[in-house]
Amino acid sequence: MKDVLLTRYSLLPFLYTLFHRAHLQGDTVARPLFFEFPWDVATLGLDKQFLWGRSLLVTPVLEPGVDSVTGYVPRGVWYDFYTGSSVNSSGEMLKMSAPLEHLNLHVREGAILPTQKPGTTSEVTRGNPLRLIVALSSSATAWGDLFWDDGESLDTFERGSYSYLVFNVTQNIFTSTVLHASTEATEVTIDTLSIFGVREPPSKVLLNGQEKPFSYLDNQVLTVSNLGLSLSQGFSLQWL
Repeated sequence: MKDVLLTRYSLLPFLYTLFHRAHLQGDTVARPLFFEFPWDVATLGLDKQFLWGRSLLVTPVLEPGVDSVTGYVPRGVWYDFYTGSSVNSSGEMLKMSAPLEHLNLHVREGAILPTQKPGTTSEVTRGNPLRLIVALSSSATAWGDLFWDDGESLDTFERGSYSYLVFNVTQNIFTSTVLHASTEATEVTIDTLSIFGVREPPSKVLLNGQEKPFSYLDNQVLTVSNLGLSLSQGFSLQWL
């Protein structure tokens, strides 16, 4: 259970950004699948799964004493949150392993999720480095954003005491653009970039034009670590 709780803490930056969008635009944070897939009639009766935002599919275990769960995966490419392995679904029910320490999470293609090394409290977590999870679409693009403030003060958006970043991937180039900056952002770093769905092993990875070491796994996951980039600075990363 501790592992599952730490997973929740690691997702706080993503969840916090969803609440910002709810405040700004009225978006829902947790939503049923038919909100995102209204043309898919199979989603209309689903009440045992839900999405965080448009891009994180949660398939919880709701029955006692079982170690697997069957869930619906809408059409498209979805990535295992933990491993980055892909599922190319035609819109089907899938049986998933679900031991006690594991919560089934899948990231929708085309999404970029800001996550953070988890601590045992939200305050401890806030000081830890960030990891950005990039889930490439079938056309090798992705988009995401991050809202960041001090986590305590009221009306930070109205007062401008926040940072807002937009992430984008196109043509094998990841870019982070700072649209609004605050002093709190200088205290947090982006440490790791994990890119799911990189079809060919790269020969090199360039961070702002400088070559960086990387790892590439057989399940098409490219990882670049030890970036040490301040949240207040934009950057680009390219793989060739």
